[in-house]
Amino acid sequence: MILGINDIVPEALHKKVGWDIRHHFMAEKVIDRFGLQLPRDRELIRQLAVIYVLGGLKAPPEDAQRTHGPTKTRNVS
Repeated sequence: MILGINDIVPEALHKKVGWDIRHHFMAEKVIDRFGLQLPRDRELIRQLAVIYVLGGLKAPPEDAQRTHGPTKTRNVS
């Protein structure tokens, strides 16, 4: 999906909230990866883009469990 400049955060607020081209491209990748839709999922897309950019990621993780660390396994006998 190709987003317009104002689709997630209005252009007038970009500097104020720290939204830059990295966030914009991450938002596009988040929409494609998770099948999200605008305008319904706008806030979720924004939050995920910010979290992933702050985490230094170049794209959303392939497996959601990787973002939560290792999982505990239980042996059932």
